[in-house]
Amino acid sequence: MVQPERRDSDHIFLELLKEQGAKLDRIADELRAHTQSEAQRMLAIEQGFPDDDPSGHRAYHEAIIRRAEQRAEFWQKLSVELAKWGLIGFLGWLAVAAYHEAMKGFGR
Repeated sequence: MVQPERRDSDHIFLELLKEQGAKLDRIADELRAHTQSEAQRMLAIEQGFPDDDPSGHRAYHEAIIRRAEQRAEFWQKLSVELAKWGLIGFLGWLAVAAYHEAMKGFGR
């Protein structure tokens, strides 16, 4: 009587192994499909760059960004210099006007 129980447990064990094998096959198929999909996606991305050169494309954008930063810095410095020299000019004009008024006798 022990033998029939063992056969039943062997049968159950074999069924479990078959189920696990089927699951592993499905996972392997999904992984293959995903890998192919990712390879195609990466190829499409690489082909999206001019001359298939992603590093050159990046360098181009970095150069544009650097140029924009330099322009912004130039205009910021220019506006500070204009404000500074404008203030110096105004103070000079004010000093000359005060001197002329002093020479006239302040309102005579």
